Amino acid sequence: MIKILDASAFIHGYNPSIEEGIHYTTNGIVLEVVSKEEIIKSALDYGKLKILDPKIENIENVSKMTLNTGDTLSKNDIEILALAIELEGILYTDDYGIQNVSKKLNVKYKNIIAEGSKNDFIWKKLCKGCKAMYPINYPDSECDVCGSELHRKMVKNRLKKSKNSKTCKKT
Repeated sequence: MIKILDASAFIHGYNPSIEEGIHYTTNGIVLEVVSKEEIIKSALDYGKLKILDPKIENIENVSKMTLNTGDTLSKNDIEILALAIELEGILYTDDYGIQNVSKKLNVKYKNIIAEGSKNDFIWKKLCKGCKAMYPINYPDSECDVCGSELHRKMVKNRLKKSKNSKTCKKT
């Protein structure tokens, strides 16, 4: 079984040297988890961890999906998710944003210590005044209904449509 390890896996105590399976991570993740440098070095020495960076087309696919969901993922988050797509393995992460995008991309994931995200969610822009909702990529920062400021909001069940829900009228 191929296991892809996000930074949160290392941070929360996952040690590939004592676990079954083949483990992969990216260079960016290795640089991110300097506090777990000994665990990574040991796993590399034992041949239980391999470092591999994903192909650019997989990175682009993940980046496009984050634009649709509105999740704010770091470069390392995008790369580890792209590697999971490429290797068709299970991504070990406690990051809810990564888990949310994983669901949309049909990438299997497993949490380490956190409960994991139970709900499917996307990000929208919500008017502070009249509560009208807009797609996350709506180009304006003001509501076209009342002129109030828009802010980012997680919407857990995208199947439920708000009666105040708006679609982008401006281009």
